[in-house]
Amino acid sequence: MSYLTRLRKTIVVAVMATLFFVSDFAVSESVLSEETQETEGVVSELPDLSVKPADSKTSLDLSLPYNSFDKEKGWLKQLWGRPFRDQLLLGMWTLHLEPGEDQESNNRLIGAVYKGFYGGTFINTHGDRVWSGGWQRTLFQQKYGEIEVEAGYRTGIMYGYKRYLKLGNTRLFPLFQALLDVDYKNFGVQLSWAGVVLTAGFYYRF
Repeated sequence: MSYLTRLRKTIVVAVMATLFFVSDFAVSESVLSEETQETEGVVSELPDLSVKPADSKTSLDLSLPYNSFDKEKGWLKQLWGRPFRDQLLLGMWTLHLEPGEDQESNNRLIGAVYKGFYGGTFINTHGDRVWSGGWQRTLFQQKYGEIEVEAGYRTGIMYGYKRYLKLGNTRLFPLFQALLDVDYKNFGVQLSWAGVVLTAGFYYRF
């Protein structure tokens, strides 16, 4: 076989191999591009988990300021307001507007509010252990610099009074208190009024 013939065959083989490699590479790139587009389409449909809702605890809009008589529609919703923010209640002292005997002023309250539900226990004026539970609702909330003010009420039921505050022969009695909270960086003072009693206590908002 002459030199030119061998050279010609070598060139043909090299060209065919080059064409085969290029065509195979092009097909691979096309398949990869299609798979990438499909993958990107799937990823784009997934939710962005880095974006959190305005309030991760509840679906409520807890933005400030809040006034139930402006924000809510209908007098029932206006009076119901929205849940008080979560807080741990520590201590309660009372001032009785009517004088009387054996009136204990340090009531040693321990309680909590979670998503608008309230529960706690304290020592009443006459030394009885009282348990109480119900709802705690906000009607007004505002922020003044680092100080936050929240006003509303607590309503529910109490159990434990042996005299005075009793329904018939039971130890149950309705609970209703008007509340005013003033806090600075999650620590605050809670003032309340119920009938002839004014109270003051501390809380931590969590």
